[in-house]
Amino acid sequence: MIRKEHLITTSLSSIKATYQQLSSAPLSMRQGEYKAQFIGPWWLRVSAAPSLFLSGLGGWFGKKFINQNLVTNILLNRGQRSEKLQMECLEEASLIDGKQTIALYYGKTAPIPWRWVVDELRQFDEHTMLCMTIINLPFLKHFSFPFILSRDV
Repeated sequence: MIRKEHLITTSLSSIKATYQQLSSAPLSMRQGEYKAQFIGPWWLRVSAAPSLFLSGLGGWFGKKFINQNLVTNILLNRGQRSEKLQMECLEEASLIDGKQTIALYYGKTAPIPWRWVVDELRQFDEHTMLCMTIINLPFLKHFSFPFILSRDV
């Protein structure tokens, strides 16, 4: 399997292959705060923050498990932390490969485009989850956008 430091700049196909080898994140990982990091080819890493800004999540810093079934996004703007867009956390079959995964749903009342977004999380190591964002719409659901969530030790 690819090493964590190589995930940052590797190809989307390598990231997807790694994701498919991983197991669903256990309950023990579904607590606390995680810092996000964009991964993948340079063009994806460079475009990720502006894309999130345009979709209402400017300053996205990571995710916080409020409890094992509820998650929120952490934003950091001008040194000020805030939380935005809660998600329901479910364990179910992945949209990517059909294997068990943790899926985060923003819900039908979330603003566009978030009502169609699903974040899938799998355990990479004891402090890190490899995550894939999927826009669950025809045609678009075949593309996934990777990131990692790391818990500071």
